[in-house]
Amino acid sequence: MKSLILTASLAALSSVNAITWTSGHEQAIEKSTLALAKTLPAQTVIIGRTGLPDTRVAIVVSKEGHLLSPYLRSIDGEDAPYLLYKPDGSRLKLTTIVERPKRFVALLKLEEKDPTLSPVNIARVVDHTVAVPTCAPIASLGEPTGLYVEHLEFPPPDDATIFRLDSIFHTPGSAVLDLSGNLIGFTLKPRSNNTPALMLTKLIGEIPELDSILPDLSEPDLPKLPLAPEISTEDIKKLTDSPLREARERFVQSTHPSPKPCVLIFNEGSQATHSAIGTIVRQDGLILTKASELGPDLRVRFGGENFTGVLLATDETTDLALVGIDATGLPVVKWTDEVPQPGTTLAAPILLQENTEDMVSEPTSYLGTFSHLLAEKTPTVQASSQITGLGFVTEQMNSEVIIAAIKSDTPAFESGLSPGDVITSLNDTPIRRRNDLINFLDDRKVGDEVTVKIGYGEESKKFKVKLVAPLIIPPTTGIDIKAGIPMIPSVRRGPFPDVLAHTVPLNAWDCGSPIFDLTGRALGLNIAAVSPTRTLALQPQDVRDALTRLMAETRPF
Repeated sequence: MKSLILTASLAALSSVNAITWTSGHEQAIEKSTLALAKTLPAQTVIIGRTGLPDTRVAIVVSKEGHLLSPYLRSIDGEDAPYLLYKPDGSRLKLTTIVERPKRFVALLKLEEKDPTLSPVNIARVVDHTVAVPTCAPIASLGEPTGLYVEHLEFPPPDDATIFRLDSIFHTPGSAVLDLSGNLIGFTLKPRSNNTPALMLTKLIGEIPELDSILPDLSEPDLPKLPLAPEISTEDIKKLTDSPLREARERFVQSTHPSPKPCVLIFNEGSQATHSAIGTIVRQDGLILTKASELGPDLRVRFGGENFTGVLLATDETTDLALVGIDATGLPVVKWTDEVPQPGTTLAAPILLQENTEDMVSEPTSYLGTFSHLLAEKTPTVQASSQITGLGFVTEQMNSEVIIAAIKSDTPAFESGLSPGDVITSLNDTPIRRRNDLINFLDDRKVGDEVTVKIGYGEESKKFKVKLVAPLIIPPTTGIDIKAGIPMIPSVRRGPFPDVLAHTVPLNAWDCGSPIFDLTGRALGLNIAAVSPTRTLALQPQDVRDALTRLMAETRPF
């Protein structure tokens, strides 16, 4: 499950060594992502489909409100509207113009123009460093679009219609932008170690409706960055990581504090999956890490040496654990309480390498961008579309609760109810909001019969429905296991105090690490891996408060 490939082929390695990545290059990327973070809120929207838990990012492509969106298969195979989730939690039904399941995209349109939205420009692929807009798989209300900077594995041939991104993090149908904000393509289904993307020019040729909608191709104003080296066809087959990404990660290592104030914590005699990174908070051997990832028999590795670790205390509020080792003179993390701007480049150290029986530290860092501050207890956009014991899925649409889909082996299916029906009352209790439905069902049990009143314009009709056991809510990681698992999420992904949301792609065992900016400042402590490009980090003040509580509970060691 936890097979990490952190070494490239010899051919790729020689290409990496030929690439020079500098602070100027990194500052150019950050300048671009800071600018993109300001423009994307008007150029992207969060969409879903009636009855589904998924949320995705769609791109605005015309002033008339046309959207290019990831294709989402409807919950029951029947025609169901796509929905636009507004920041206040309300939804707008979208018109489906055309769907291309094999290309994983759909062309949608707002039923009414929204003056707050503006279309993106479009361009050809001319650079090898790009950005992919992302969102949480189960987004919270008002969350902005995040950004993940990607690199092409190798230059696409002149006649290519597909280019390949380095990672496997992206869901099919995700938009790909160049660093000047132009739309250049959409991702296809990830492969074993890369994600192919269809060039926009090819998509335009396959969807005639786009010809009259999209603007002319623009000339991008791109920063001068290294390009992926030419690689032979034979070496492409051996390639495991983009030479650009490896060169960039090697540079970022030089921006971290040296020595780094973090350690690898693992369970003696256990699989490598039972490990975490720890952040050193006191030079005499006190370390903070993620509590829910720890086991009973701890070992701590720092500076090439293994120490016996003692679990001193845990903090339920933050899921932090205080671990002690018998050591002195350790480098201590230096926090900054400054909240970064959206689009700021962030990096987290990765310490685990699994190429020997004995775990060793590997000087690697993963990069992403800061997205936003996520407030505690912010409700998700799906809060009004959970599955009930009635045997069907409901959606909140303005001031109406509608039936989105019906489970086929339930009394509701046999009753004559249909998807799209508007529920007006249950047992004469008015149903206007999803909360009305929840409150009604709270007082009932499986087997109770209820009368569902459905409104048809000026008329209404009643149906008898026997309550059944609620359906299981789909997992909230956004990971499609059938397509392979690109990362392993943390078991505990909340609730936490207000946290920093960012797109550095971490696994569960990478949590407990500090998150750095390009000046080497520690802005937070990574506490939860949520999805491939969604990680949460505790703010320094919450870490300090937790440390105070932990020190009050700890015992001498």
